[in-house]
Amino acid sequence: MAINYTDINSIIEGFQKILTIQTVGSPTKVPSPLILVGSPLRPGLSPTKIASRIIARKSEAGLPVGALPSGGVAPDEIMERIRIEEIIKAFQQEALFTVVIPPGTVVTAAGASPSGPVTVAGATTSLSTGYGVIQ
Repeated sequence: MAINYTDINSIIEGFQKILTIQTVGSPTKVPSPLILVGSPLRPGLSPTKIASRIIARKSEAGLPVGALPSGGVAPDEIMERIRIEEIIKAFQQEALFTVVIPPGTVVTAAGASPSGPVTVAGATTSLSTGYGVIQ
C-alpha cells in the first residue's frame, strides 16, 4: 500500500507500519529526530492508568473483574494498584539513565565579541556523559 502524503491518516498508518516492523536479533533503533519530536508529546507514566489496564484485562485470565458482591473493592485490585504505584515510584526515584555522547559529534555555537557576531563549528573530541529522569 502506497502512502498518500496529502492525507494525514495515511502518513500515520505508514509510521505505525514502520514502528511495528520486527527485526531479527536486535531491537529497532528509534531515529533521533523522532525522539526529539515525539518525546514531549508522551503523557508520562501513570500508575492509575497502568493498574486500570491490568485490572481490565483480568477477564482474559478468567478472573472476576469489578466490585465484590458486598459492593466493596476487591482486595486484589487494591493490591494491583499498590504494586504498580510502587514500581513506578521506584522507576521515578531510583532509576538511573546514563546517556553517552560519542566523540565526533558536530558542535555549532554562536556568540558575540567586540568585533561582532562569532560562529563556531567543531566536533566533540572525547566521550561526554549526561543523565536523565524518567517521568
